[in-house]
Amino acid sequence: MAAVRIDKAWLLKSVRNIAISVAVLLVVVVGSGIAYTWYVGQNAAVDSPIAAPMEPAPPKVIKPTKPAADAKQSAAVQMLTSPVAPGENASIMVKTNAESDCTISVKYNEIASTDSGLKPKKADDFGIVSWAWTVEPTVPVGKWPVDVICAFNEQSAMVRGDLVVENKK
Repeated sequence: MAAVRIDKAWLLKSVRNIAISVAVLLVVVVGSGIAYTWYVGQNAAVDSPIAAPMEPAPPKVIKPTKPAADAKQSAAVQMLTSPVAPGENASIMVKTNAESDCTISVKYNEIASTDSGLKPKKADDFGIVSWAWTVEPTVPVGKWPVDVICAFNEQSAMVRGDLVVENKK
């Protein structure tokens, strides 16, 4: 094998050239950073205070509006628990005009339920009225009408929901 001979002078010259290159590169990078910082500082707004943390805005309160005196009366079932089993609780929610007077009737085989939850009610300020009642344990399986009538300013509207009663096993 041939011996590799390294010239000391050549090695020192190479190390010196690398050290000078690294030093020049370091000066260029640091100088560029300083120049950039100075330039950005010159173009920044003079009177820009540090922004204080903002507090979240309070939630907006939705205020209900009363229906006009000549508003058409309407009623729509928003929710009806169905199917239910005999002896379980059922409920209905109806959307109508605000402050409407509403009545409910639930009939099983043409016999009106007399549950205490089926009393006349007034719709709230948003026009929502709801009832909850217990389906009698003796109610037969089938589909039974739930009628809601709402009246406002001498107008009325009726909506019907179908309550399905089935044995759940």
